[in-house]
Amino acid sequence: MSNTVVRGLGAILSGGADFITFQEGNPMTLLFIDWFENLLGIREHFEATLNPKYVRCPGKNICPLCKANPSKYPALRIKFRVYDAVENKIKFVSLAKTHVQKLNCDFIQHEIDPTKNFVTIYRTGKGASDTSYSARRYVANLEANNSLDYPSQELLDNIPDITPQVTPHSPDEITAFVQAMAGVTQFYTNSDIRSPQGRHVPSYEKQQGTQTAHRKLPF
Repeated sequence: MSNTVVRGLGAILSGGADFITFQEGNPMTLLFIDWFENLLGIREHFEATLNPKYVRCPGKNICPLCKANPSKYPALRIKFRVYDAVENKIKFVSLAKTHVQKLNCDFIQHEIDPTKNFVTIYRTGKGASDTSYSARRYVANLEANNSLDYPSQELLDNIPDITPQVTPHSPDEITAFVQAMAGVTQFYTNSDIRSPQGRHVPSYEKQQGTQTAHRKLPF
C-alpha cells in the first residue's frame, strides 16, 4: 500500500502522518472517520525551534519541557482522522478543544452526522487568538458533476493507525529533540557559511542577517 512509503523530512520526523492544515479562504470538504466516542486527545508543547515542533507531553513530573518551563502548560489537542475525497486519502486532524466544541455545535445545529455525511469546514483567522472554525453540510451539485465518492472498503481496511499520534514522547526522545537542535545551532555558529554571492564567509565575519545561528532553544 502507498502509505508504506514516507516522503519528506517533515513527514519522516512526524512519523509519516498526513495532517491537514486548514487555511482561511480555502474550505475543505471531508468525511469524518473519528467522532463522538472515538475522539482522542493529548497534551502537546509547541516549540518552534524544535523538530518536531509539537511535542507530546509524557506528564509534568517527567517531561523535560515542563521542568524547563513550569509556567508554560501544554495545550490539549484533539486528534482524529478524516477522509479527503479529492485526494482519496485518509488524513489526520489536530485541533484545540474549543475548535472541536464549535464544530460539534454546528453539527448539532444543522443535524449532521459527520461520519455519514460529507461536511465542509471553514476557517477564519490566521493566528492562534483569532482563528475559528465552522461547518456546513455538503450538498452535491449533480448538474455540475461535483458529487463526492465515499471511501472504498480497501481504503477503510488499511486506515492509518492513530495510536502513534496520541502516544506521548518519552523523556529521552524529548531530550534528543533538544540536543539535536542544540547541535544544529552549534554547527551553524562554529562553521563557515557561504554568502548569497557565493563567497565563503568565516564565522567571525557573519553579519546580523544570519539568523540560523541565533535561534533560541526553548530553555
